[in-house]
Amino acid sequence: MGKLTRCILLLFGSYSALAADDKIPAAQELLNSAGQRTNLFHGRGSPFELDVSFTAQIRVPVQGHLTLKWQAQDRWWRNIVAGDFVQTDVRMGDRLYTSRNLGFTPIRIHELIGLVEFGTTFDNLRVKKEKQRSEDGVDLLCFRVEGGKTTKNPEVCLNSVSDDIASYDWQEPPDERRTERYSDYFDFEGHRFPRKLQLLVNGINAVTVNVDRLTTTVFDDSLLVPPKGSIERRQCAGMQHAIPVKTPDPAYPKSASQNKMMGDTTIAMTILEDGTVGDIQLIGRATQSMDDATLQTLKGWKFKPAMCGTEPVVSDIQVEVSFRLD
Repeated sequence: MGKLTRCILLLFGSYSALAADDKIPAAQELLNSAGQRTNLFHGRGSPFELDVSFTAQIRVPVQGHLTLKWQAQDRWWRNIVAGDFVQTDVRMGDRLYTSRNLGFTPIRIHELIGLVEFGTTFDNLRVKKEKQRSEDGVDLLCFRVEGGKTTKNPEVCLNSVSDDIASYDWQEPPDERRTERYSDYFDFEGHRFPRKLQLLVNGINAVTVNVDRLTTTVFDDSLLVPPKGSIERRQCAGMQHAIPVKTPDPAYPKSASQNKMMGDTTIAMTILEDGTVGDIQLIGRATQSMDDATLQTLKGWKFKPAMCGTEPVVSDIQVEVSFRLD
């Protein structure tokens, strides 16, 4: 008997802040303080430039470079090169413009961006439990939390000496354990930022980032020009993600089930203002029959569209369908 697990990844999203648990206010305050120290993207008065080199596991390890030139939350420019892949993003007010030489952004590139922006989500976490432990000779204070990117066993650990965030660990269906690690912190304009950031999936390096340069700069307004042929997306504070309404599971192909074949099919697609699916693309393959079943089924999915206030807006998601045998 076969079974399916679906994981819908909402991209370019934000999370709502949650109030602290009255039972552990000291732990909550410690986590909030650590998150605020790392967050380069909130409450800054001067522009900065961030340059990082990275290695991403995109079928094979791929070397790359990311440059971010930032003036404000709604005024920035970013360029990413990973092997032959190139993407440029420009944020101007409530519009995000993306130009890339593929029809989609690889998952590892989204994960890279999440790593670089890691300080933006910790103040949205609510501490539920705390414990102390030691790893590789380092004493850690670890918090079981809720309210972030996942609801399945998320844990944040701080270095007990420096109070810097050391790791963020969580589970994703069907069987992935994900860990982000941050190390070699340095001071920058009243913030603390790590020189090395890693994402591990089931203990294997998926993305490794090294900060080459972080410096204040004069922002060049000429960067804020939409790249030719770019994709435009509306952005807003408190944007509500698209909500699945009608999302039947693909059928487990009989031939695959009989031959005890399993796999993961990953789809990138656009949710239009009316909640229908457009621009559907296969970005991660299983078997031909699994991929075909997934593509045909997801074309008929229906959503409540993403919302900016009362206005429906176009949004992008990725869906992973895991075919597993009982």
